Amino acid sequence: MKRHLYNTAHPLADTGKPIFIPFGEWRYDATRRQRLDRAHGERIANELNARVAKGDPGIPVYQGHPDVPELASKYPDKGALGWVTKIELANEGGSQSLATDGRDGARPSPGGLLLTVEWDRDPGKGFKWFSPYWFANEVERDGVTYIVSEISSIGLVNNPNIPEFRLANEAEDNNNQNNERKIMNREELIQMLGLPPDATDDQIKESIGELKRIADDKAAAEERAKAEAKAEAKSELDEAKAEAETAKAELENEKKAHEAAKAALANEKALRADMALDRAVAEKRIGETARETWKARLVNEGDAAYTALANEKPLGGTDRTVGLVNSCGEGTDHEKRLAMVNEIMGKEKCSYDEAWNRAEKRDPALFGKK
Repeated sequence: MKRHLYNTAHPLADTGKPIFIPFGEWRYDATRRQRLDRAHGERIANELNARVAKGDPGIPVYQGHPDVPELASKYPDKGALGWVTKIELANEGGSQSLATDGRDGARPSPGGLLLTVEWDRDPGKGFKWFSPYWFANEVERDGVTYIVSEISSIGLVNNPNIPEFRLANEAEDNNNQNNERKIMNREELIQMLGLPPDATDDQIKESIGELKRIADDKAAAEERAKAEAKAEAKSELDEAKAEAETAKAELENEKKAHEAAKAALANEKALRADMALDRAVAEKRIGETARETWKARLVNEGDAAYTALANEKPLGGTDRTVGLVNSCGEGTDHEKRLAMVNEIMGKEKCSYDEAWNRAEKRDPALFGKK
């Protein structure tokens, strides 16, 4: 037999009268019950009335329970049909609800809550009952009991019941009572937990607690694995960044070394050119005015320019074949030196300066060396 959370003396079509929710106690599952008592009902009424006085719209009334995650897909209309704007306490001995709690007999429920609804739109037809979606505190008293402490919303339903943990009091449509409540019975629970048939409540709780601990440990391990993977990825990224910075620094150092070598080579070329030009000016083969022009040639053209400079005639000298002497060995010492240097450059494939140094070593007297 289907049990409703509360009874109402007014059909849904009679929207001009308050909703009545009686004080009482109802079975939640095989071992637990839920209760709405007068003390908590009075607190709920006072809090709602105070909120409305400050401008709060009140408690929403929906078609079904679209605000309950487990049931939301059943109700596409998410808008409130109206609002509970006032809650009053019914007198002792008023309308009563008889709710079976799993033991012989029933409990009368003295008094209750009267909820005044202001409708924003027509609630429509096809719903027979008001169903509260409420929250409750868990206490240890005569078995575990949930004490209702807040009404979140009211739903218009045809199958009021109490199957959900958060106590949205609507049942699934089904003619079979065990299926409609979708509550696993004690025997099924014991079997699934692998406990003996005579397992006590404490054993059931302990087994469920162990499963929860296992699930928590698994979740914690997964979180640790994620954290370690994240840390490892960050370490690899930092290492890659460090390697990139090192490579960049090495490239900069190579660039600087190249620039320094380039500058040293330019200085060496300039020094070599100045030495050759000093000798050419001293031997009166060029004048000072031609020095810069020759220096540019020596630096840029290299050995070809040095050969040309060596073959320059002394200024004011007689006309003769540059760089050569006749077979009789006639010619000035300068011409002999040039001929020797040219011969060494041709045969030994070396630079002008290297040929000059080799010639000096081979004939020191010709070059004025002792």
